[in-house]
Amino acid sequence: MEEFLLDLIYKNKTVKFRVVNPDAPLSTLMNNLRHAVGNDGKLIFDFPSIDNTGAPIDYFFGKEDPEVHEVRVLRPRIGKDDQTLADYNVKNGDKLFLVPDPFPG
Repeated sequence: MEEFLLDLIYKNKTVKFRVVNPDAPLSTLMNNLRHAVGNDGKLIFDFPSIDNTGAPIDYFFGKEDPEVHEVRVLRPRIGKDDQTLADYNVKNGDKLFLVPDPFPG
């Protein structure tokens, strides 16, 4: 099977990230990414779990809409259905943004 690679962008840092199972739910992919380590043994991205006001932060994948040049959040669930990269037409080699989303405590 061909490797599935995404360019992930967070805080001006771009990392080429290999997705082991592109058919996995987005929530699973994000969870794996939060714990992913690079060759140096350190976390690839440092995701704060709370913002500067103390509110917990969730993270979502975002994809740029080429027509309006705005990043659209890829929701991990719609109704009761888990969403996957394919549901958002994300292909091998695409650029995705990591979007922090603080939620009120």
